[in-house]
Amino acid sequence: MTTIDPAASDANFEELQRDPFFEVVTDLIGDCLGDAFDDPAGGEVDRWTLSALPATNHAADRHRLFTLAVGPAEVLHVERFLEDGDIVDYRVVLHLSASAMTEASGYALDRFTMRYPLLRFTPSTLDTDVVVVDWFVSDDGADDQFFDLPLAAAIRSLADGLAAAGRGPYAQQHNRAFAAHVLNRASDDA
Repeated sequence: MTTIDPAASDANFEELQRDPFFEVVTDLIGDCLGDAFDDPAGGEVDRWTLSALPATNHAADRHRLFTLAVGPAEVLHVERFLEDGDIVDYRVVLHLSASAMTEASGYALDRFTMRYPLLRFTPSTLDTDVVVVDWFVSDDGADDQFFDLPLAAAIRSLADGLAAAGRGPYAQQHNRAFAAHVLNRASDDA
């Protein structure tokens, strides 16, 4: 008998749905998939995977809500921070193509830090052209700065490169119910 990875289980998806940030997370993932692929539904599992409450970097005071992977790499996740069992903050982490960001904006990468002081830009270990952008929801105005980035171009460029690398190793963590929910919501919003 095959054991289902908890991140792929209906139980984890149901628990994730109870999180107050769930609808925001669903929209964020849907937007990311829409920017990354012309037909997100057609690439499910083969080009991208989505987990619900994975055990990745799990600690008593920090839980990852989900991980979106494209091909062989994790590209988006949100962490929930707890204090005495209560949610105190969320951290959004997204990998982007640095060259696509600079080309679309006309700014050198070092200018992004000055222009968007509430966001952190860190070189990724994935590739020299990948930058990790992260921010905390509690930082007032950080979401506005984040959505002011040239996300569509930077997400598409990164996804094209990663998807060309082939199917990633995350199929057994893929949560089909969560993916269906994201895809249905994205198609309703279109």
